[in-house]
Formats: sequence, C-alpha cells, structure tokens
Amino acid sequence: MLPLETKIVVDLYLETSNWDDVKLKVIEDDVLQKPTLKTRKTVLGEIKKRVLHLTPLEMQHFHDASMDDIRVLSFVSCLKTYRLIYEFVIEVMREKYLLFDYEIQNSDYSSFYESKSIASEKLATVSESTQKKLKQVMISMLVDVGLIESKKNLYITKPLLSDAVIHILLADSPKLLSALLVSHDDIAYYTRGNDENREP
Repeated sequence: MLPLETKIVVDLYLETSNWDDVKLKVIEDDVLQKPTLKTRKTVLGEIKKRVLHLTPLEMQHFHDASMDDIRVLSFVSCLKTYRLIYEFVIEVMREKYLLFDYEIQNSDYSSFYESKSIASEKLATVSESTQKKLKQVMISMLVDVGLIESKKNLYITKPLLSDAVIHILLADSPKLLSALLVSHDDIAYYTRGNDENREP
C-alpha cells in the first residue's frame, strides 16, 4: 500500500504542484530510498496513478495526518484506482460483515474472482501465478488498513477512523465509508452533521 512513500510523494507535490519536480526528487535525490532507478520509477508511477484519484482535501490531510489516517487515505487511493479491490470489499467483505460472518474463506475470493473474470476478458486471461499474487497483494493492503486481522487470520475487522478522515471521505463519496465498513446509519448520521455545519 506504500503509505509512507505516498505521504512523501503527496507532500512533495503539495510544495510545488509540479510532477516534474516530484519526479526529480524521487529519481535523482532518492527521497523514497529505493535501491535502483527502475524501482524508483516504478514506485513513483504507481503512487502518482493513485494520488491523481484523490481530492484536494484528501491530499492536504496527508501533511499533518496521523499514521492511521495516512494508511486509510493511501488505501482509499487504491480503492479509487483499482476496481477489483473496491468491489471485493463492498461485495464480499461488507456483505459478510453485515451478516456477522467475519471470516474470509479461500472460497470467498475464488468465487468472487471467477464471477469477475466471466465479465472481464482481461481477468479471464490472467495466469494462475498472477491471480495468486493479486490475492496476496490485496490481503496485504486489507491487513495494513485494518480491515483484516492478519495474513494468517483472515478475520474481518472494522478500522478506526478519525473524525477528520470521516468528514473528508464523506465530502468525496459516502461509498468510501461503506468500503471501510461504516454502517448506513452512521453514514446518515455523519451526513446530517455535515449538513448542519455548512454555511447557509
């Protein structure tokens, strides 16, 4: 999920609003502390692709945010970039969570991936080894953000969200809060609070 690297890139961009300057810092000055030029370019390209999906409010919050908030916003950037992750959280994890079924089975992911591959020619042609890697990366992200207990114990957990993150995500899209297992009732409550605090 690269939360620390994402924060560095976002902070650099907020300083200059110029991606060429960010690239110079990452590639030549090695601010991300990556061993090879290829790795620096790959990591920057991946983070930039995600960050471009964030709103100005989400990006600004990186500057003084706690590590927990940084992890959440980094995960949100992944949700907005990779449809497969967002759909797995909403269609599988959230549905299980609402039914008080907190353990993710291998069959849950297999069924989900199979259903998506039927509708996607790209997913249908992915090799078995790549499918396995996709699953590992997704699980790792879910653990990092606090949606899964650990890589060994795939129990669904609800991450702790700060008030600041809740209101920032609410201003973007309530769907993002749904993907972080916030209940519809709580989303409605936060929405009412936002409406009351707006200037007439």
